[in-house]
Amino acid sequence: MSKTRYITAGLSTIMAAALGISTAMATPLVTTWKTATLPQVKALLAKDSGKVSGKTVTYSGKTVHVVAAAVLPGFPFPSFEIHDVKNPTLDIPAGATVDVTFINTNKGFGHSFDITKKGPPYAVMPNIKPIVAGTGFSPVPKGGKFGYTDFTWHPTAGTYYYVCQIPGHAATGMFGKIVVK
Repeated sequence: MSKTRYITAGLSTIMAAALGISTAMATPLVTTWKTATLPQVKALLAKDSGKVSGKTVTYSGKTVHVVAAAVLPGFPFPSFEIHDVKNPTLDIPAGATVDVTFINTNKGFGHSFDITKKGPPYAVMPNIKPIVAGTGFSPVPKGGKFGYTDFTWHPTAGTYYYVCQIPGHAATGMFGKIVVK
């Protein structure tokens, strides 16, 4: 991504904050955020029930557990990581109950993990609708701990996208595809 896109994204975030505009711009979601230490984050990441093949994580069964992290150390900003893969495609069986754990390990920014049917490209100031499930805006991690939350989703067959709705994040690549079949 070009330096100009990152500058634009940063300026958009500052403008949104100065104007009192919600930077997540998502439908309000009821989410309880908890804190975790790094060893707890590693334990949470190990609970993902998918299997990796290339840039795809495939899930099976009636209940699946997706664990996504925002900007793990060693990965480029901004991105999601699932099973140590940057922004993978998720293959999920139709009819499954999907339990999602989203972890924000980025100490400089809040993030969101929201699911939509709207595909890319995404605007720098996203207003992605409808959001069918997700976290809404996460708090910025503080005090050496990281933030995480959980939600449950019951998808029907189709193609969806997981996105970060913080201004500039999805526009610069913080999104991935979900195929439910």
